[in-house]
Amino acid sequence: MSGAHHFIDAQGDSRRLLVALDGRIKLVLLVAALIVNLTAGGLRAPLLLFFTASCLVAAAGVPMRAFARRMAVPALIALVALVTQLFWVQQGTELLRLPLLGWEWSLTSGALLRGLELAVRILGGMGVLLFFALTTPLPELLRAARFFRCPPVLVELAMIMYRYIFLLLEEGVRIRNAQKSRLGFTSLRAGVRSSGILGGMLILRTFDRAERNFAAMLCRGYQGALTGVTLRPVPKRDWLALTLGLLLLLAIFALR
Repeated sequence: MSGAHHFIDAQGDSRRLLVALDGRIKLVLLVAALIVNLTAGGLRAPLLLFFTASCLVAAAGVPMRAFARRMAVPALIALVALVTQLFWVQQGTELLRLPLLGWEWSLTSGALLRGLELAVRILGGMGVLLFFALTTPLPELLRAARFFRCPPVLVELAMIMYRYIFLLLEEGVRIRNAQKSRLGFTSLRAGVRSSGILGGMLILRTFDRAERNFAAMLCRGYQGALTGVTLRPVPKRDWLALTLGLLLLLAIFALR
């Protein structure tokens, strides 16, 4: 397990307020923020949502480098959306005319506004989603899923997959390092051969570990349902956070 998720999950009882907040409260605020982002219109509300999400991520103690790295792809998508709208929409007054590839392309005020709205809406929505993803430990997310009637089998699958994805990656890195110490991956031919051996060993070890873990679960009383996800009452502090969060979203919507 690595990166921001390890950072969030490893904080234990000393987690900051924004990380320790109940997952159900966060999920309600996430849906409300996405509704504001989609319905407010204009540039102010999405930009305020992105700025607020960035500040909250920093306040939660998540490294900003991790947040910026994950925002790189949405920022690229927002840039592409902006550029395509500039050439696609022809509304408003003409601001600029460019000869390109034998065609005359005109940049209009309506196209610029449409492109900017689309770009900031992508940034605002992804900023809010990343805040939720980077500050919500998996147990809180699973409790919220169970509370909102998500099928138990999906919750259990998500829990097991989250755990064993990182174990599989660690096993793969361990096998690769062992191969490199035995002069694997020294050439293209050796790399192809080593990659094939690595894939085969991973499949065998994954199957073996799955069998051993299932036997261990049966020994601990597993009867087809995990009991690790339990619902608990929402603390008063979290109700206050929900109220403040909704008021903040109303203020952002009013400033659109």
